[in-house]
Amino acid sequence: MNDSSKSIVYVTMVPNRRDKETNMFVPSVNISPATEHGEVLILMPANSSFFATQDLVAQLRQGLRNYNFEKGDSVVALGDPVVIAVVGALLAERNKAFYILRWDRQISRYVKVKIAL
Repeated sequence: MNDSSKSIVYVTMVPNRRDKETNMFVPSVNISPATEHGEVLILMPANSSFFATQDLVAQLRQGLRNYNFEKGDSVVALGDPVVIAVVGALLAERNKAFYILRWDRQISRYVKVKIAL
């Protein structure tokens, strides 16, 4: 069961690549460092395809229904740019501010950035 006081890290989607040895799709990025900022929740499955943006918006709205800025919830923007744009628009519409985690290569960790509109 989720600890309701723990922040959530909403990952838009995890990009995949085909492993040459197994011929299976595997994540192309390691998102485990994001757990430093809270429990990870993937919004869209890898290799998702959608044709109706109305359905995508409804699915993402549902996935973000518990986003809580005051609790420190944040977003890792990976994958399809349309998914990333919709997540940003939904959060801005509802909260006027949200946190995004940006990967810092120099320190090899995610840094929380506040986006305020």
